Amino acid sequence: MTRAVIKFSGDISPLMPRLTSRIDGCAYNEQAHLMAFPFKGITVNVESQQIVISHIEDEAMVKTFMDWFVSLVNGLENK
Repeated sequence: MTRAVIKFSGDISPLMPRLTSRIDGCAYNEQAHLMAFPFKGITVNVESQQIVISHIEDEAMVKTFMDWFVSLVNGLENK
């Protein structure tokens, strides 16, 4: 596998400015609602309604990333 696309059930753009500040190496384009950052050797692009992961070797890494990302988002929503 070299690419994975994960669609959200809603729009996360309101959370993006706070997410950006919590992710090392994250670039954020506010007008486009687009974040990009590396995660354990993979390339991650987060759009308002989906995530595109590139250079990924297997589904286990997708799960590792998504567990981390969901935990990060849930941490913001609970504050």
